[in-house]
Amino acid sequence: MRLILQEIYAIPGTALARRKLRAWRRWVRWVAGKHLQPQFAAMVKTAGVIERHIEGVLAHWTHHTTNAFMEGLNSVFSAVKRKARGFRSTKNHIAMLYFTSGNLDTPALPTRNSEEPIFVHLIHW
Repeated sequence: MRLILQEIYAIPGTALARRKLRAWRRWVRWVAGKHLQPQFAAMVKTAGVIERHIEGVLAHWTHHTTNAFMEGLNSVFSAVKRKARGFRSTKNHIAMLYFTSGNLDTPALPTRNSEEPIFVHLIHW
């Protein structure tokens, strides 16, 4: 069943993809109804989700985009939150998110002499 969805995903046109998705949903329900086994419950649920969100699913063929970037960003944000185990304020949490995922340069610290920043002395005692 998963392989059929992968083949549908590779179809170039929206109209054909819509027909194939509709046929796949009917097929999943037919197989699940015929066998009445719990392992088909997840596939029936997936078919229902695709049916309810068919326009959003078909947007992949219209706009040629996915939500993979947003999922990756959400993963980074969750990792920051877990690593901190709570921030003292929302402002600190937002600052850490910008610092982690904003690709920001670390600001230069004041120096003791003009050649080396202070943090170099802290690292190499």
